[in-house]
Parts: sequence; structure tokens; C-alpha cells
Amino acid sequence: MTGPDDGSAVLVMETHGSPSRAEVEAWLRDRLVGWLDHDVLLVGVLVGELLDNAWRCGEPPYVLELVMDPWTETLTIRVRDHARRHTARWSLGAGLLIVDGLTAQWGVVSASESTTVWAKVRFED
Repeated sequence: MTGPDDGSAVLVMETHGSPSRAEVEAWLRDRLVGWLDHDVLLVGVLVGELLDNAWRCGEPPYVLELVMDPWTETLTIRVRDHARRHTARWSLGAGLLIVDGLTAQWGVVSASESTTVWAKVRFED
């Protein structure tokens, strides 16, 4: 993954429509320069589903974070929104079912003022 020296990249979205979907996709592609096409597509689908979930269930600001662990070849994708603690059991809608099927592991962390949905993808040669 190209980008910051520490292997992570963060995009903060202050409002629901800014940056636009096209701008988010361009930001993501810029961070995945040199990756295989099918890996870029996989990450794009996962980011899209996690962002859609945040936009549907949370409030801005939204924070998209990508963290690559080069030792395990695992990418962690996190999307945090400003939403009160989610106390009900999480149900798997279509988007989270897609995330579940495409990732090695995913989960939800609810804090008093935010909710983070994360997914881990392992890339193998």
C-alpha cells in the first residue's frame, strides 16, 4: 500500500455529501496505487458498504481509516461515525452480509459518542 510511511491513511468527511462518492473513490484509488486490480476492487466494495452503513445509521463527521500491516499482509478498514452507543443487537443487512462474506473478520465498536465498524482483509500471494 502506498501512502503515509506508517502504512495508514485517514479521510475525514465533515458532512454527508462532502467529499462526494467520486472523490472518495479517487482518494481510495490514490492510496492503492500499484495494487492488483482485484484487490483494489475488493477494498472499494468494502469501503463502499461500510460508508453506506455509516451514512444510513450515523451522523457526521465520518472517518475512513485504512491501516496496512505489512507483516501479516492484512488491511484493516475502519469507518467511524458520530452516533450514540448502539445498544440493540446488530442485524446483518445486505451491506454487512457482503462485508461478512468478503472479509476474514469484521466487527462493531460502540462508544458513548461514536460507532466504528471495521473489517480485516488478508491478502495472500
